[in-house]
Amino acid sequence: MTEPKALGVSELDRAHGLRLADDREGALRLAAATLEASPDDTGAAYLVARLLWELKRPSLVQATCMRAIERFVRRADLGSACVSALLLQEAGGDRTAALARIARAFGSDGSLVSDKASISPPPLPARTLATAAWAARSGEPLLTAAEQLLVRFSGTEDSLPETTPVPRLPLFGALESKLLAQLLALFVLRELGTGQMVMRQGEDGREAYLLARGVLNVLREDVQTPGQALLLAVLGPGALFGEMALVSQAPRAASVVSVEPAQVLAVGRAQLELLAREDAAIARELGAFCNRRMLTNLLRHSRILSAVAPSQRHELISRFSTRSFAPGELLLSHGEEGGRLFLVASGLVEVRSPDASGDAVVLAQLGAGEVVGEISLVLRRPATADVAAVHRTVALELTWTDFHDAIKEHPGLLAQLYEIATQREAELRSVVAQEARDISDTVLL
Repeated sequence: MTEPKALGVSELDRAHGLRLADDREGALRLAAATLEASPDDTGAAYLVARLLWELKRPSLVQATCMRAIERFVRRADLGSACVSALLLQEAGGDRTAALARIARAFGSDGSLVSDKASISPPPLPARTLATAAWAARSGEPLLTAAEQLLVRFSGTEDSLPETTPVPRLPLFGALESKLLAQLLALFVLRELGTGQMVMRQGEDGREAYLLARGVLNVLREDVQTPGQALLLAVLGPGALFGEMALVSQAPRAASVVSVEPAQVLAVGRAQLELLAREDAAIARELGAFCNRRMLTNLLRHSRILSAVAPSQRHELISRFSTRSFAPGELLLSHGEEGGRLFLVASGLVEVRSPDASGDAVVLAQLGAGEVVGEISLVLRRPATADVAAVHRTVALELTWTDFHDAIKEHPGLLAQLYEIATQREAELRSVVAQEARDISDTVLL
């Protein structure tokens, strides 16, 4: 796996890194210097409070957390607000009340939620290094000086008023505040140093995540070049990820690794299932959210959809029907006639065909965005292989009749499918003439 590329580490990032390395006084010097230079920096105030708590100076921690929660809410930073609520609980405060406050702001019934509101970025921090004065402090003088900064932070007026509208966030904004507070209470905090793995490609997906701070790279291993990874996305604060594995129960399709010190809120499948039994709305909204995310990913990355103008892809997708397949269930059978096209939306399918000796050979495993059935449909021949779900798989099905209507509206679709079909049929003829040992690296349908 290639090393993550840092996007620019700030003093506050360095402070988080020092804390994770157990250099709390060094972290406090940097965090305090940042807060001194930028008195409105709520992230710096949170970290100063966290470090004072860990250094056994708890007197101002609860008050700072409550102030930080209010400020994070006004900036629509739900993740950081929840992280502050966890510190508040550690310091003996009322996390339940804090989460209720957060949920009232972001829930579907929140008085300040607006579809037109945008996320307000925090004030830019002053570029500063720890001053000589902070570098010289340690022990009691350091703790006392840091406490004075928190007193000033608590007395500083926020630049955003209490009535600042907050945007409706994906998934969270679809839940009423009572249910949202119950969901937020399930999250636990995971803190990561630079280069640490959040989740690994191929492992069983048991958690979904909300990135509270930091930057993460989403990487997919190149099966043709072991050790090399393709950068699929860069995630920033507020990103939700990993939720598809909870719904599909398929292994992780990619790895996620931290680029800089990061805070991730995690919730497990078992906890979500318990909550869903109490209120079906969470299962319904999570399913709807995952379905939207799945379709968005297909619209962006599917090879066949790329043959259609972006403005027309939603119309084309609407012609497909959604099918779910259990592990081992066949999407297509060898020799099947009639013609059906499947676009894999989530999960994984395995393509199997008899070789020259009649033994079944696995020709390929295909994931999200790939198509199957194009040889039968486009070349008007019986299916050349069995296609079975490896894990629970969701696929979009297009029948022969709907396909005919679709290519009239989108002729580029036929050209793209014909290219795929002829290429794969040629590969198939080559493969079945070889011994099974020669097939393992062939990508084919």
